[in-house]
Amino acid sequence: MNRFNSFITRHSQIFVSVVAIVVLASGFIGIPFWDEDEPRFAAIAQTMVETGNWTVPIFNGDLAVDKPVLMHWCMAACFSIFGTNELAARLPAAIAALLTSLALLRFGTRCFNSSTGIVAAFAYLGCLLVAIESHAATPDSILAALATWATLLLVEPFLTDRQKRDQQKFDENRESAAHLIAKSSVGTWHAVLAGGLLGLGVLCKGPIGYIGPLVVVLSWVWLAKCLTAEKEQTSDKDLKEQLLSTVQQVLQNGIPAAFRTLQQTRFLVVTAAAILIAAPWYISVGIQTDWEWTKGFFFVHNVGRFVAPMEKHSGGFLFHPLTMLIGFYPWSCFLPLALFTALRRLWKAWRSGTKAPTENSHALALSLILLWMSVWIGGFSIAATKLPNYIMPAYPAASLLVAALALEAVKRKTWLYPRWMSIGVAGIAFGGIATSATILVASFYGLTGSEPAAVIGLIPLAGAVWLVWGSRGRPAYAVSTMVVLGLLYSALAIGPTAAWISRANTLPGLIRQAHAHAGGRARIGAYSQITPNLVYYAKGIVQRWPTDTATQAVAFLSTGADAVIVIPEDQFDELSSLLPETTEVIGRARPLFKNQDFLLVGNSQEAVSTPAKRTASVRSMTK
Repeated sequence: MNRFNSFITRHSQIFVSVVAIVVLASGFIGIPFWDEDEPRFAAIAQTMVETGNWTVPIFNGDLAVDKPVLMHWCMAACFSIFGTNELAARLPAAIAALLTSLALLRFGTRCFNSSTGIVAAFAYLGCLLVAIESHAATPDSILAALATWATLLLVEPFLTDRQKRDQQKFDENRESAAHLIAKSSVGTWHAVLAGGLLGLGVLCKGPIGYIGPLVVVLSWVWLAKCLTAEKEQTSDKDLKEQLLSTVQQVLQNGIPAAFRTLQQTRFLVVTAAAILIAAPWYISVGIQTDWEWTKGFFFVHNVGRFVAPMEKHSGGFLFHPLTMLIGFYPWSCFLPLALFTALRRLWKAWRSGTKAPTENSHALALSLILLWMSVWIGGFSIAATKLPNYIMPAYPAASLLVAALALEAVKRKTWLYPRWMSIGVAGIAFGGIATSATILVASFYGLTGSEPAAVIGLIPLAGAVWLVWGSRGRPAYAVSTMVVLGLLYSALAIGPTAAWISRANTLPGLIRQAHAHAGGRARIGAYSQITPNLVYYAKGIVQRWPTDTATQAVAFLSTGADAVIVIPEDQFDELSSLLPETTEVIGRARPLFKNQDFLLVGNSQEAVSTPAKRTASVRSMTK
């Protein structure tokens, strides 16, 4: 066992990569696109490949202003290599998740030890939201990878290399956290690389890709410089006196520390590199669209989303902290305890004013992790528009936090907070029950036939039982159990379970039926409603007619045998009396989470001879 652990430690990058690839690959089954975003983004990339215009995002013939271009480029590149399909569209998100896990391995190894890095990487891959977003044709997994690596490159020089110090036995006084903060600076090439990643982040989701990581890095370095500059021993002071001393220290050192922070983080170099990467496309798309894309993206989808809820995505200030308990499951069951423990440790370090390098460097790393989470969660919590995936860049920090404190617990023979641990285990069991209940309830509201997938809830239940029965009093076994539980749950949830649930998504099959009916590629129109799934699977522009233009929709059918119309069932009566005898309902399907079927109307292969027969045929199809 010791030899095996030693082998994993020496080859941790290979070990994490292999496990990550296996877990991520489990979700690459033939699953059609789910929500509105996936097919929309994929359709834009599909248009780029077909038209050769990789600058202007176009969706169904209209300018798409909601997201920048990096995600579309990644998908279009995969389409060019692997063909236009769901797997190719989702591949960039999976690669990004793999890169994030390797960043966490490096981060955890440098700040704590290799075991912490490995557990942090697996905690990230083994939580629910990451499992979903790493298999989704959306930009969130890509942004998380870019933000994590940029943050790592910029803060690494200011962190003690625990592994290197242990191996070479550096002088503790010389390698104290205060000394590192004072003497260290970001190298030029590291700054250029980090700035390039921030520029890609701006190309991925806009200004937040630059602002988010830099706020974390600059504020952390600034605070560390203010509070570690020749700090005197404060353990003999009362709380009020120590608070006043700390505030005075920040006020005295604040302005000089700010200038030194900008200088030592190579802020100008980082910013220049980010501009060189992002600016050419932003300028080009602005010129080519007469600045319509620029105005729509910045004023509507940035400022507009911040000041007012868009698309009914609203919530209170606690929306993101509460939804993170779901998205970070099953590790979220111990996240409150990890936060409490980290804050308590920082409080003790501040009160004692210790200069011990091990404690100082540990506290410095924990303060970075907490600040990292606070910036991303707090920043999006004050925005009016809220979605759970907005705070995904905080998930790497949460993974580091639970891993660091879990590995600290391994050194003990018993748990430090047994009652809190019991609550966490109960939370895992409750999450398994909630998973099964959610799938069963959803089967009545659009996920028809997905009931067998509810068995996935047994995985967390079994894990909770094992934590109580097999890992009680053995922290090392409990941490291993959590790693296996998280990876197994995420792999099965996004793999076989998602594949079974996806059978309820019958709309792509309806579009394939339309193409087969046309003998090749059908020309598809939509009456009353249009969805991104229609546009992507139609493989072309889908015409849409409002409900008061029934005659135009019917006229479209007479333009050729390859013309078909998709129409909600409750709108069919508006067209039925106008349809010519040569048309009929040739298919039907219910989109996900819709309360009615969509009908496919097209020219019949064999014209119906009388209106009576045609009406009877239509009624038989709509029953």
